[in-house]
Amino acid sequence: MANEPDDLFFDISEFQRDLFDVLDALERASVDARERKIVWHDGTRLSIEDVARKIHSESGVPADMVQSHVVGWLEMDYEPQGLDENRMEEFEQLIELWIAPYDDIE
Repeated sequence: MANEPDDLFFDISEFQRDLFDVLDALERASVDARERKIVWHDGTRLSIEDVARKIHSESGVPADMVQSHVVGWLEMDYEPQGLDENRMEEFEQLIELWIAPYDDIE
């Protein structure tokens, strides 16, 4: 039968599968923007590079691609809960400063 879930998965690109793997790994993570750490579900505090290595070792997705997806997640997808407008602006500024050096890498 066409368009079964398995068929849909095989129709997506490798890039999309890699992105889904990274986003799935980050699903339960949070962010400490002041300390520039991604806080894993078990409380481990990791840099962007550490997260890239961790996800790479678990998924096989190339580490540079993982790093790019993690930076994108920080920039566009991650949204902390419970921040008022001023604190959200501060959070976004901290994220921008954190990921700025990665603009040249990508």
